[in-house]
Amino acid sequence: MTKRKLIWTVPLTLLLLPAAYRYHRHASPDADMVQLTVVPFETGGGWGYQVMVDHRSFICQDVIPGIAGNRPFRTKTDAQRVGQAVVEKLMAHQRPTITLTELMKMQVAGVQ
Repeated sequence: MTKRKLIWTVPLTLLLLPAAYRYHRHASPDADMVQLTVVPFETGGGWGYQVMVDHRSFICQDVIPGIAGNRPFRTKTDAQRVGQAVVEKLMAHQRPTITLTELMKMQVAGVQ
């Protein structure tokens, strides 16, 4: 390689490296992944949770699922834990339902 080509090749390469890095980062498999989060919220008589998909509400649960009646969660922690179980099911490509048995295993307050 001649000295003249080397003078142009090195700066050009240094200029293109950041663009190549950004392209590679956006083309990675993680770029197609959605973000699932649980956001607990207060209700009139207790707590509920929302499952957010890419910062948009996907599931809004203001009562304890899987039990008779419309009772809210007694604690923020219980709402968070049940919401997280729903997220784990969604990530495993399962139906996001919660059973009474699962609630009892999680020791959700007010569930017998």
